[in-house]
Amino acid sequence: MTLTFTNARLIDPENGTDAIGSLTVEDGVITGINTAPVGDVVDCAGKCLAPGIVDIGVKVCEPGERHKESYRTAGLAAAAGGVTTVVTRPDTMPAIDSPEVLEFVARRAREASQVRMIPMAALTKGREGREMVEVGFLQDAGAAAFTDCDRVVTDTKVFARCLTYARSLNALVIAHPQDPVMSKGAAVTSGKFASLRGLPAVSPMAERMGLER
Repeated sequence: MTLTFTNARLIDPENGTDAIGSLTVEDGVITGINTAPVGDVVDCAGKCLAPGIVDIGVKVCEPGERHKESYRTAGLAAAAGGVTTVVTRPDTMPAIDSPEVLEFVARRAREASQVRMIPMAALTKGREGREMVEVGFLQDAGAAAFTDCDRVVTDTKVFARCLTYARSLNALVIAHPQDPVMSKGAAVTSGKFASLRGLPAVSPMAERMGLER
């Protein structure tokens, strides 16, 4: 099947271009840009035509809380917004902290989602910050990265072991840069806004300490 999209706002981030033009697609492959229309013609009326968006860090509540968000509903929402790849968080119930759980969610995503879903895995077992997960096995099972999401691994020895092991496997670790003691109970960053509204605030130092650590 051949389609030509005309009068489209063609956005190409790689080449840094953003201009009105046409695009021809044949059997799912781009075969021409700003060429003579062939096949079925679709007038985009100035709407954007761009590479699919990658959304990193999406919470899908399977397993455990499917009634809140499933791979089917998340996939439908992503596709409607132009998102073609979703990287999912491991803070499910139970957490994605073993190859078996990761393989389960990957299979569910393939079966139910209209877009590509790539799972991240927890950095520590149960996201409890006490014991490192099997990074190598999870990476082999398809984990894109390792994170305990908004939970900070407060045990420096455990965190250092995780980073050292991940580095040896060239695995990506995503950590929450925040001191949990300083930020406990806070709703906003300290400043004029927090003072005027009487909101419990945390100093920016809490994030800087997390980054320095």
